[in-house]
Amino acid sequence: MKFSKLILSFILSTTLFAQVSFAQIASTETLSYGSSDTLSSKEKLAGILSREDVAKKFEELGVDVKIVEARVASMTDEEASIVANQIDTLPAGADVGMSIVGAIVFVFIVLLITDILGLTKVFNFTKPITN
Repeated sequence: MKFSKLILSFILSTTLFAQVSFAQIASTETLSYGSSDTLSSKEKLAGILSREDVAKKFEELGVDVKIVEARVASMTDEEASIVANQIDTLPAGADVGMSIVGAIVFVFIVLLITDILGLTKVFNFTKPITN
């Protein structure tokens, strides 16, 4: 028993102190310019506003693109960097409906597994593997 606890504590201690590396998508600015810091935040926002799909969305919402461009030009550098950072960190194409469906499926699978293991009794169609 002491030997298994020793092994378990060794495995946990080595995994807790292991370094974790994160993968992320490389932006076009990073690939073409070498760093995303080469463009100022205002230039980045102006580039986003000059895209056709963004202009079309503003028109659908009833906002004049020229007014938005004037407001971006009047921003301070700090305000522009905050907005640009928010644009970079927001998930692209996030769909709340699919997130809810995914959460429901996840809960169903967890409950199904716990029913099969005999830890809970939620579904009548499952039989636990332990009696």
